[in-house]
Amino acid sequence: MTNVPATIQERITMPATLRPGVAESSSALTPADLFAMVRRRIVLVCVLFIVFSGIAVGTFLVVWRYFPLYSARAMVELVSNLPRAELTVQQERLRQDELERFVLTQAKYLESPDILNEALRLKEVRETQWYRSIKEKDLLKELTEDLSAGPMRGTNFMAVSMACRDPNDPHVIVNAVVRRWLTIARERSTESYREQLDAATARLQRLDVQIEADDDRLDAMAANLPGGAAYQDVNINAQQVLKYGEQVTMLELELAQLGQFREIYNDPGGVAVTAEDRAVIEQDPNVQELARRAFVIRQQLSVDSANMGSKHPLTKSLTAQLETANESLEELRRQKLQERRADMREAANTAYLNTQHALFVTKENLRKAEAELEDQDRQLFRYQNLKAQIEEDKELRSKYRDYVNNLRQIKDQRTAMTVNIAQPAIRPIDRSRPRPILLPVSIFLALCLAVGVALALELLDTSVRTPQDIVRHLDIATLGVIPHVDDEEITIDQVETAVRDAPRSMIAEAYRRIRTNLQFSAPAARQRAILITSPQPEDGKTSVAINLAMVVAQGARRVLLVDANFRRPGIARFFSEVPNRGLSNILIGEGSLSSHAVPSGIPLMDILGSGPVPPNPAELLGSEQFGAFLEDAISRYDQVIIDTAPVLLASDALVVSTAMDGTILVVRAKENSRGAARRACTLLLDVNAHLFGAVLNAAQVTRGGYFREQLRTYYDYQLEGEMQAAAAAGLSLPKGPSADEAENGRGA
Repeated sequence: MTNVPATIQERITMPATLRPGVAESSSALTPADLFAMVRRRIVLVCVLFIVFSGIAVGTFLVVWRYFPLYSARAMVELVSNLPRAELTVQQERLRQDELERFVLTQAKYLESPDILNEALRLKEVRETQWYRSIKEKDLLKELTEDLSAGPMRGTNFMAVSMACRDPNDPHVIVNAVVRRWLTIARERSTESYREQLDAATARLQRLDVQIEADDDRLDAMAANLPGGAAYQDVNINAQQVLKYGEQVTMLELELAQLGQFREIYNDPGGVAVTAEDRAVIEQDPNVQELARRAFVIRQQLSVDSANMGSKHPLTKSLTAQLETANESLEELRRQKLQERRADMREAANTAYLNTQHALFVTKENLRKAEAELEDQDRQLFRYQNLKAQIEEDKELRSKYRDYVNNLRQIKDQRTAMTVNIAQPAIRPIDRSRPRPILLPVSIFLALCLAVGVALALELLDTSVRTPQDIVRHLDIATLGVIPHVDDEEITIDQVETAVRDAPRSMIAEAYRRIRTNLQFSAPAARQRAILITSPQPEDGKTSVAINLAMVVAQGARRVLLVDANFRRPGIARFFSEVPNRGLSNILIGEGSLSSHAVPSGIPLMDILGSGPVPPNPAELLGSEQFGAFLEDAISRYDQVIIDTAPVLLASDALVVSTAMDGTILVVRAKENSRGAARRACTLLLDVNAHLFGAVLNAAQVTRGGYFREQLRTYYDYQLEGEMQAAAAAGLSLPKGPSADEAENGRGA
């Protein structure tokens, strides 16, 4: 509504950038807050402390006088003797944790009904005053409750204690119970060792029988094993497997080579004629004969050709014979080569088949040898396991023999448990309960309980009571706190016009402080139009609006107070000058501000009533006519203060707040819950309303609360100033009551 740029730095920063619900997570209580809570409830704390401490002191004195207890305690040393360790002559002792469990077990046994019943039959116990004061049927129950036994931590001592009202009884009963327990415990401990001896002896006999049977089985298994296998010497089956494995490898290599030869000789064109083949063919007799004949003919042809010439018929005949002989020789050579190839092929096939058969036989032998070796390994494994089991059983038998011997020694010597009565119970010389230290402790606990009750009441109260509650739970600034009218020293008939009716009252001073805080919260140009609202009805927003308008007018500023609460108009009840026509008439075009605003009787302050109640208040307040009205009002007045309906009941305040420079939320102390106030702030911030802060209304004066110190000094200081002024003018004024006297007169 103003033209002041938003970059102007306000003098008091408002935390409007945070949501009201966010502050709840950071609202941790500080020691100062707890101290303030205690101060507010100091009267309750004192009353509760007196009551609780009185009960504690009275109870202590009654118990001290009529129910004293005298305690006696005996200490017993217990040592459990275990059988000696193997191959040693030293007696083994229990570890510390085992010793504590052992002592605790004995303590529980001492508290058992068997021991206590035996002790109740003793003559010295039956003659005590404790025995005579209890019914016979309740003796065991009372003794179980009164007598206690337990280990003393870090030692092998057991403490047995009892408390009685007669100082002549506890030591007698404790010593009697300890003696009776000692007798029974020794017998019981040796009985347990006797049972252990019988069990150990039976176990030893079973071990002897089992070892003898296992030895027979071991001999039978050794007889079935191959020679040397039982002693891991020469293993015949392993050697056979190794030999057959090597043979299989060699035969597989040989078979692969023969297969290659076989493939070569089976292929007719795959083998070339070698020198060896030629030598074998030439050594054949038929080939040699034909070669000799061809050689003779060749010699004869050479001689005849030289003598008769090449064209001689004889020469030609020899030439034809030589050709025929050569052809026969070549044919014979080819025939012999084929015969040799056939022989080689047959030999290769025969060798391949023989080697294949030998490989098959060798593999069968290898499988048989491996099966025999595997069976032998299984037998040998069982043999070794049985042999190891026999060794373990023999070692265990040796331990059991030593254990049985030690148990027999303990049983014969009755040394299963060593018990020494380190300190018998003696007659008590002073009462043990109640202890004097309980008196200051109980008083301190009474104080803590009183403070705890007060803090619990404070924490269970979820209403807004202090400015700290507003800052912590609403996360907005506190503009001021208005005291409750009942706490005023000056009679105020109408709190709505307290500034006018009682200008020197504490309430009027509180409104002046709100005016000052509001002036410093933002520049004057940014607070021309102010909205006053509250979460719920009866929170005092109308009272705050009227009184705030009065103090603004008293500050020499023209102010217009507007009643925009069409739901329940309230300003007209306190100003008879306000006519029936007002804001609603202006918004529907029936008149203007100058024709409907009336003077309030206070200089510089005019009032505009609500006028007739319209059927649609929210739509009317959100119309353009309302904006035009607000601009007209701001142009005529220095400040416009508008009172509207509560935020949580109607949307009027939300609609109007968007057109205002700022909004003041009125929270009534002890009436508005924190949740309702947070919801109101959330609704206003959701429509981007600017919150100047909150006013805590009707804050009551309580010890440790707000205004208590002000009430003590405010009126005394004011009265002193009036007396000095009257003395200067030559007048005399009666001295009124002080704040403390007035407070005492009201019984506050």
